Amino acid sequence: MSTLNTAIFCALFALVHAGIVQRSFQCGNQSYYTSDNGIIRSHAGYDHGHDYGKDLDCLWTIEAPPGKMVQLVANTFNVEGDYNCQYDYVELFDGNSTGATSLGRFCGHTFLPISSTQRFLTLNFVTDHATGFRGFEFFYNFTDHIIHTCRQGQFLCTNGRCITGSYRCDGQDDCGDDSDETSCRNTSPSLTSCGFNEFRCVRVSFLQNPCIPSYFVCDGDNDCGDNSDESGPACSGSSHFSTNIFSNFFTTAVSFSNSRACGIRDFTGTFGNISSPDYPLSYPGAAQCTYHVTAPSGTKSIAFEFDPRFHLEDDLRCSYDYVIVESKQGHQSHGPFCGGTAPDPFEIQGNEADIRFISDSSNENTGFLLTWKATS
Repeated sequence: MSTLNTAIFCALFALVHAGIVQRSFQCGNQSYYTSDNGIIRSHAGYDHGHDYGKDLDCLWTIEAPPGKMVQLVANTFNVEGDYNCQYDYVELFDGNSTGATSLGRFCGHTFLPISSTQRFLTLNFVTDHATGFRGFEFFYNFTDHIIHTCRQGQFLCTNGRCITGSYRCDGQDDCGDDSDETSCRNTSPSLTSCGFNEFRCVRVSFLQNPCIPSYFVCDGDNDCGDNSDESGPACSGSSHFSTNIFSNFFTTAVSFSNSRACGIRDFTGTFGNISSPDYPLSYPGAAQCTYHVTAPSGTKSIAFEFDPRFHLEDDLRCSYDYVIVESKQGHQSHGPFCGGTAPDPFEIQGNEADIRFISDSSNENTGFLLTWKATS
């Protein structure tokens, strides 16, 4: 092969190769959805294990039939996280464009089920010019119920938006409907309330967030900057006494937090997905979640099938971490299941079933994704 031909071949190879890589970073899937359910992925290379690319601005709109709303559930979610989701984020809009009311920006590793309040839902995925992450895979379907679950420490606005708990009663309309500023009798920005399981620092600057996680209190570090988290009543007296006070509080807080982390508990319709908290990331310890499925009247049975990526702590009797599926009256039961092998598909007779997930305080794993479908 001549030198000229070799050069041309190498140039063409590089161009084709560059084109393949570039396409893998493009926005995933189609842009408009009207089918009963579907999957939306963050980028074209998601299925091939590529992280999402830089400077993306992806837009998807889902349209439900009249009288229905759009429910969105994350099968996976891993987007660069920061406190205000400024860098990479998914923003949801309660309508058919980005001009509709925002339901919030989402980033990090947790995305709880959410729905529109009418028949349209628009998703906008934006990334900056820095490092990409794994991305996300959303499952959507249509629902009769409005679903909004805020994360720990957030405030649920009347319009369904979730804002940082410390924004409540700070003198600013962060919700967009002013619901975060109602019932704030004689409250000034300096008296901003914090979310559950948060501690409010005593002296804070205008730009400093006044709320820190409660488990930072009495940990030996000046997290507030004014040492108020290390000098309060809970840190006084003997170290054994103060440690026990905080230990009891933290145990209660963790139990409450993990209960809330279960997400949506009630599922209706003809099919859907139920997963352990934070799936496919590690589920939390000390979780106690019960999910209830109600299929339409006349349903003969509900079929269940676990995703092959099933992984719960393994022990011979499944006594530590496990999931169990049973009929409403408890006459039928499948499980408990644990370990690293997905159980075989099975059915529960009737139109209602309960799924219980329990974990202890150690050895968290991936968890499970369970698909259910009503059969007539």
